[in-house]
Amino acid sequence: MYKFKKVIALLKKGRFDTALSILCTRLGINSRIHHPPYLIDIEPTNACNLQCPTCITGSGNMNRPKRMMRLEEFKRIIDQVKSYAIDIQLYGYGEPFLNKELPKMIRYAVDCGLYVGTGTNGESFKDDEFCREVVNSGLHHVVICLDGADQETLSKYRVNSNFDDIVAGIQRMRQIRDSLKAKTPILEVQFITMKHNQHQSKLISDYAKKLGADVFCEKTVGINITAQNFNELAEKFLPDDLSKSRYEKDEDGNIQLKGEISNYCPRVYQSLVINSDGTVVPCCYDEHSDFIMGNVFESDLADIWRNEKYQAFRDQIKKDRHSIINCRKCSVGRYKIGTKNRLKEID
Repeated sequence: MYKFKKVIALLKKGRFDTALSILCTRLGINSRIHHPPYLIDIEPTNACNLQCPTCITGSGNMNRPKRMMRLEEFKRIIDQVKSYAIDIQLYGYGEPFLNKELPKMIRYAVDCGLYVGTGTNGESFKDDEFCREVVNSGLHHVVICLDGADQETLSKYRVNSNFDDIVAGIQRMRQIRDSLKAKTPILEVQFITMKHNQHQSKLISDYAKKLGADVFCEKTVGINITAQNFNELAEKFLPDDLSKSRYEKDEDGNIQLKGEISNYCPRVYQSLVINSDGTVVPCCYDEHSDFIMGNVFESDLADIWRNEKYQAFRDQIKKDRHSIINCRKCSVGRYKIGTKNRLKEID
């Protein structure tokens, strides 16, 4: 329903080509590329201050050099995409707010008429002036991770995190937003359900409301099923109840992704990822940039989107998606967790 509301809104604004692209994607009609991507993830940095064990950055397995995207580089991207993109998400395999130019990046994209969201581990909102800068940037939505109701529980996954700092940061952001009489950013607290914190879901939901969050979101942990230590990580972090998870046990008790993989993926017709070094990959599951389609600092993104390499990748998905390693570890097109089970507004 959300997508069709977006289509109607776009039609009212005269964005017929983008509306057609969304509608065709939802109906599974993708034999042609009707429009450039309208959803774009941009990675401000691939550096992080935490060591989350299922993340390639936190576990020390990132194969790209640590890099901060520069403001001028970001502006070049936005200047390319502002005529057709709708939604810009500023995150990747790093903590976005480590890039101190992020508020200026957000402001530039917002001034270009784009919806901008980001996500954070919550460790950066320690300073009133910085929080004020974030609110004044025009940021529409920020997801703040809080995976435990106490320091001990939180740090079992968010290694090096500080519970008190995150809690104070959420409160600070809400207080400053209110003091500036701003309606955004929407503050969303996200709780990732794992074995060690599964008993704290309701507690965090209630706590998020007290802290001033607008939205509470509960998700289950994602683990790279092709990782060599997958079984070890699954045993340690997957919750006991897999009913709302993307995983299930086979007849032998082995953990696997739910459902059969299909030869269809909507993402290659609507979105892409731009890494901090400008390389363009099809989606966030391409952790090691195995499928680089081009570099936005060297070529126009619309040209990359339509180049032969990208089209061959789409054709391979339609022919045999299982042959692509990144697709084998992805839950898109397999099993969809209903948003009614994991996302709710806080009254």
